[in-house]
Amino acid sequence: MKKLFTGIFFISLATLLLEIGLIRILSVIQFYHFAFLIVSIALFGIAAAGTFLFIKKLKNPLFISSILFSITTIISFLFLNNFSFDPVQASVNHIHALRLILYYIFLGLPFFFSGIIIAFSFTKFQKLSGKIYFFNLSGAAIGSLGALLIISLLGEKLFFAVFTIGLLSSSFFTKKTKYMLILSILSLLLLLIPTQLNISDYKELSLALNYPNSELLSTQWNSFSRVDVVKSSFTRYAPGLSSEYRDFLPEQFGVLTDGSNMNSITNYNNLSFTNFLPTSIGYSLIKNPKTLIINSGAGLDVLAGIYNNASVTAVETNPLIINLLKNNYKDFSGNIYNKADIHVGEGRSFIKRDEKYDIIILSLAGNVLSQGLYGLSENYLLTSEAFQDYHSSLTDNGVLIITRWLHYPPRESLRLFSLALETNTENIAMFRSWTTVTLVLSKQELDINKIKNFTQTNKFDLIYLPAEFEPNVYGKFKEPYYYQGVNQIKNNQESFYKSYLFDVSPVHDDKPFYFNFFKPSKAKELLNILGQSWQPFLDQGFLLIFLLTQAIILSIIFILLPLKFLKTKVKTKPLVFFFCIGISYLFIEIVLIQKFILLFGQVVYSAATIIFSMLLFSSIGSLLSNKIKNLKKIIIFLFILIILYYLLTPIIINSIITLNLSIKIILTTIYIAPLGFFMGMPFPTAIKSINKKLIPWAWAVNGSASVLSTILAVLLALFIGYSAVLIIAAIFYLAGSLFLKN
Repeated sequence: MKKLFTGIFFISLATLLLEIGLIRILSVIQFYHFAFLIVSIALFGIAAAGTFLFIKKLKNPLFISSILFSITTIISFLFLNNFSFDPVQASVNHIHALRLILYYIFLGLPFFFSGIIIAFSFTKFQKLSGKIYFFNLSGAAIGSLGALLIISLLGEKLFFAVFTIGLLSSSFFTKKTKYMLILSILSLLLLLIPTQLNISDYKELSLALNYPNSELLSTQWNSFSRVDVVKSSFTRYAPGLSSEYRDFLPEQFGVLTDGSNMNSITNYNNLSFTNFLPTSIGYSLIKNPKTLIINSGAGLDVLAGIYNNASVTAVETNPLIINLLKNNYKDFSGNIYNKADIHVGEGRSFIKRDEKYDIIILSLAGNVLSQGLYGLSENYLLTSEAFQDYHSSLTDNGVLIITRWLHYPPRESLRLFSLALETNTENIAMFRSWTTVTLVLSKQELDINKIKNFTQTNKFDLIYLPAEFEPNVYGKFKEPYYYQGVNQIKNNQESFYKSYLFDVSPVHDDKPFYFNFFKPSKAKELLNILGQSWQPFLDQGFLLIFLLTQAIILSIIFILLPLKFLKTKVKTKPLVFFFCIGISYLFIEIVLIQKFILLFGQVVYSAATIIFSMLLFSSIGSLLSNKIKNLKKIIIFLFILIILYYLLTPIIINSIITLNLSIKIILTTIYIAPLGFFMGMPFPTAIKSINKKLIPWAWAVNGSASVLSTILAVLLALFIGYSAVLIIAAIFYLAGSLFLKN
């Protein structure tokens, strides 16, 4: 049995490694990490395995399934890299959306064979379900944590490491252990095979390299990003640069994260152009300020600060970018990251320190293009609570400056204003260039004359100012749409939020979808207005509904198909319990991952820590589940525990947010431990209590519920918030207990 358990451990480790690897690679070749889609596909494969085992009785599929897992891992990588689903293409040609079905099939294959191994083990060794679940979950826990290291070391070659681990697991399912161990070691030679990712033609990296005489200077990976440096005439990064600047920009090298998020390393010559940038308004208002720059990227705002004799502190989440500026390009950039006080970290964590600043700049350092599924991107730097943190960290005469891209019809600019209005109703200014909108939020009364002088000199159009001014003067629109929008918000917020075509109301940490402007109630009106130009697959709500519909159809097939092959009468009522706990477990996992992004600043750190903690302690709970005599009492206790986590999680995050990363990971793991421990008990306990013939079916039902829950959790969170999803998870646990045996 030791060999069986060891094999289960390694195949589970490889499965989670593959899952996180797919998420990372998809974020590079497409616009978004699609984590919910990959998790849904993984669970689709696992659910399909249960249905298949119920229909087709297999004698011993462990060895062949582990071999096929390894082979299909390489197939899934080749498929993902050469047959992409692109939201941009889907918006032009809706038939392209059908590729998502092929995603479920080809990317789901490795998870199908992994699911065969686990589901068969549960069926054959029913009485050992607690131990099987322990090795299954503990292996997966190690895989989720190990992914951080392996991605950093191997990048896209992670798939070859998964292939090797799959072969290694097969050696524990056969008597020919020696040969399989040798084969798995030899498979490491696959790492020598050159690989290249086929990045979407619509991403900035592809566009930049398509320009004549362009050159990719370097590529580096860490656990949460791929950073490329390019030399290309495409690189002209000076967001909102005034039309009054008539000279050439200094030479720039483009820096891209995951093939996108273009900003640049700028040569330290002729820096007068920085005073023509919208963010430089702060240096017109305050001389020689103490400045904090959040998300400093490749340092354009740092450059402007140093040029204006500011004392600059900068916070950047990506150490790869900091290393580029401090070492590789320090001479080219004027050594600015050694002149400024640079910190690796996340803005919300850093701002909680007891420091005050004259100027706080939330650097744009974002996408040059406005494409992509931004609405699905959680952003804790642009919430009401974040604005309160910034405001509290300003000196008495300090100013907050935020520049964002300008969109038409007005959406983001109006939400930015609504967030400022919720923070401070008086001391707000807003102006625009042709491409950007800039918000200025002051602690004290604004110097109106200096703001007017800055905007007139640079020919920026004022949108809002607590004084008389003429809007829509330089970059003229047919109507002063942005001016009209912010004034309607100022005069009657609730009425405007309700009637406007887009949702531009303030967002909060519980629902941090700053870029989600979609209003279901206005969908028909939006279609009538935009007509042929509407790109539904670039809209997060539309894509999620499409995926949910597809997942529902697949889940119904997996759940109901076994009925056709049921030869004897058995009680199927307990299957409802497996459905309910499948929904609950993933709801809780997804909510905690999303909430702890605020703490860690990176989705990869949050996902790895939460998944590791939940799986590890769930595995311990499953190991001790054989001592449970009354599962209903455990479920009731779980319900109470989830309510406590609903109340305590925001407090815990806020209390440890300023600590260093390693301490935050340790404390989060300890915090998640009790919840994970008790959540690991229901599944193996229930497996031991049902008819043995139902085990593959129960596995399929549980997996199908999980397929739905990954998408449904995100869709619900978009409209009702993550806390509400946590409460729904608790209710599902209680509802499931009604279908347990007394």
